[in-house]
Amino acid sequence: MKSVQQQEQEVINYWFHQHGSLRTPENQDVFDYIEKVNKRNRQNMEPITLAEINASTLINRTAQQWCADNFDYLNKPIRYFGSSRKVEKGADKYDTYVMYLQPADKVATETLCSFADLAGCKAPCLISSGQLGMSVGQNAATKRTVLMLLRPLNFRATLLCEIDKAERKALKTGIPALFRLNGTSDIDFTDIMLQRPESMFYDYTKILSRVRKNTLPNFDLTFSGSMYSTQSKAALRKAVGAKYRIAMAYNTKGLADDGLQISHSLKSFDTTDLRHLDDNVVGTLTRKGSNKKERAEDNLRSDSFFVTSANVLEFNDIIAVGG
Repeated sequence: MKSVQQQEQEVINYWFHQHGSLRTPENQDVFDYIEKVNKRNRQNMEPITLAEINASTLINRTAQQWCADNFDYLNKPIRYFGSSRKVEKGADKYDTYVMYLQPADKVATETLCSFADLAGCKAPCLISSGQLGMSVGQNAATKRTVLMLLRPLNFRATLLCEIDKAERKALKTGIPALFRLNGTSDIDFTDIMLQRPESMFYDYTKILSRVRKNTLPNFDLTFSGSMYSTQSKAALRKAVGAKYRIAMAYNTKGLADDGLQISHSLKSFDTTDLRHLDDNVVGTLTRKGSNKKERAEDNLRSDSFFVTSANVLEFNDIIAVGG
């Protein structure tokens, strides 16, 4: 049976979907009520118990064990937004905030990345690279994911609070805030974006229908292509045909002795993460968190999330359709 708070949140989500997110004098009382609910949900989080963890069907056994091993840490406050080196490269134009969760079924029993298996991106996910791959980054991502699953109302209320805090900072510095909610996941956060219509959001997704159906004026979405499976290549062809902006990861670090080199005719998406400033082009990303041996082995595979030496000709044929 749903709690009063859960029913209340469902009513709020329904209202936004029916009426949109435009704040007017006529509906100001509704917005005031929603903010009061969010504040209450943020302040009134009950501590997660070991009994609740062990009984939960929302997190897997590995996550349950992590919770038991890190129980004191689990119930302490945590910031939801972080950053990355690529994001920091655009810091002169935008102050970018990225939320990193544990992807797919690494924590959740129901995947947080519904196209991950067909895209072949679970193993090479960014969650294992750079600072995210370190124990501090892994623990933080696991904790955020557990909180999202076990305390969803508090999670969303706290997330909205952090967005508001970032916007207040933007007013002081004059540098606009930019939010990416799916740093390492692929979740529909429409309810959050509807509640903050004056904030700017962007993301990448492997779910083509999400790009096609996106009508939110404050949300920029880039399709993340894959050469892994028949289904992922079919989605890529459709994205090219529809002239969506597409990000493709190449199996190279751009080093001279890498077996695969990126075509100079394609735009680099490695420079910054400010995708909303790009036209609807096919852009490239170099592979993160790999070594030379891994890249050499994967270059022999045509069924790869990455563009490789074995599938680059097929990839070029696919994108030529939209050329």
